[in-house]
Amino acid sequence: MIRAQASTGLTACYGGAFDPPHMAHLFAVNYLLGRADVDRIWLVPTADHVFGKRMAPFTERVAMLRDALTAAGWGPALADGTLTISDIETERDGPSRTFDTLDRLTARHPAQRFCWVIGADNLTESHRWHRFDDLTARWPLIVLGRPGHEAALAAREGEPWCRPGPTLPDVSSTAIRDGLRGVGDPRALRWLPDAIAERARRLYPAEPAGERGPIWVLGAGRAGRALADGLRRAGRDVQIWNRSSSPHADVHGPLPRALATAAVVILAVSDDALSALAQRLASALPLSKDAAPVALHTAGRLGADALAPLAARGLSVGSLHPLQSLRGDGAALKGAFCAVEGPAADVAEDLARAVGGRPVRLPAGEKPAYHAAAVLAANFVTTLGAGGIALLCALGLAEPTARAMLVPLLRGTVEHFAAAPAAEALTGPFARGDLETVAAHVPAIARHAPQLLDAYRALARATAHMLDWPAERRDALESALSLPHGDPR
Repeated sequence: MIRAQASTGLTACYGGAFDPPHMAHLFAVNYLLGRADVDRIWLVPTADHVFGKRMAPFTERVAMLRDALTAAGWGPALADGTLTISDIETERDGPSRTFDTLDRLTARHPAQRFCWVIGADNLTESHRWHRFDDLTARWPLIVLGRPGHEAALAAREGEPWCRPGPTLPDVSSTAIRDGLRGVGDPRALRWLPDAIAERARRLYPAEPAGERGPIWVLGAGRAGRALADGLRRAGRDVQIWNRSSSPHADVHGPLPRALATAAVVILAVSDDALSALAQRLASALPLSKDAAPVALHTAGRLGADALAPLAARGLSVGSLHPLQSLRGDGAALKGAFCAVEGPAADVAEDLARAVGGRPVRLPAGEKPAYHAAAVLAANFVTTLGAGGIALLCALGLAEPTARAMLVPLLRGTVEHFAAAPAAEALTGPFARGDLETVAAHVPAIARHAPQLLDAYRALARATAHMLDWPAERRDALESALSLPHGDPR
């Protein structure tokens, strides 16, 4: 698709490492070419990554990008300027920052109206961007969806600068590089364009066994065993530390000296043992930035700062928490969302993908809110199910029968929740606005399971809030939640 240059539409700048380019990049280009508000597309390969990532030489990445675009049939668009590969980020020293690049482009081409193209994963990380608010005040962003980052896009899509686009396929250059090097899932190579496959294999050769240091998992509980199993299935060299045959690692036991050669150390111990183990690693082992550059932990509520003693020794730190109920088998990680954060989030993402997970980056300092969401949605379901069983047992039913009666109901609720927003998935008296039924529940619960009455009332109010009931209906709800007049309970 080629357009005349006289149009007054946007020049869409699509930045990235392109290390290597892949089919999702071509998907994005094809989408941008079809947008009515876009006249030109400038692909802007990163020259010096702002987070210090090592990349293939700039010239090699540009050559692969040009070959991939040409093989896709866009040679004429490259020739007439509809598509341009810009080297503007090579013109200055230091990290490539989007604000600075757009500022320079705007000054150099004042007649053009620029916008920037990003994936929604960058919205999750917007707090790490240089002058992000200043950037969006001056230039619009076309935001392409990324699996696992739907919430970040939904939270921003109403902003005047945000122009949402379709969701990109779930593929990354990191996964392709690992596939080429023989340390990741080879299925990722399906997304590598044939036109650049041979060049990419030369740039990212398979690593000889043992060249990359092993991954050490410290802790043989359910999370540690599951990660170790999943990483081994992905072809990674994994060692797991467990002082005894106990299913839980003893953080006071002797640490293996071979840890000094690890590429990644994963601390998969309980929250209360994490700080002590991090301190022991920092003080007792000859770890260095070259010998063990990355340390991650698997705690759900703690952030990267829990590994501060290791960060002080020069290690890059972060967290990796699979949002899944684990039993020690790596198969359970397939398709599981994995929360990652911290300076070493890139490494955590790589490991999450290696085990078949779907990484989601969290803002710094927000792990407690993330973990509370998991407890509300999953752990308390068990508590509430137990309450339902208690009420049925109070009527004379056996516990197995009561549980068997409620399980299909729970399954149906999960299916509804998976298919629609919560307010639409809800069934029962609150969905119908049936306050007479609610009023009948209250004395029944007070009589048979009084320990659940406060929970019922709190959840009823939270449900009314979710449904955005008006004030008069909430007042009626409060009346329904009161015990009948004269009832002493």
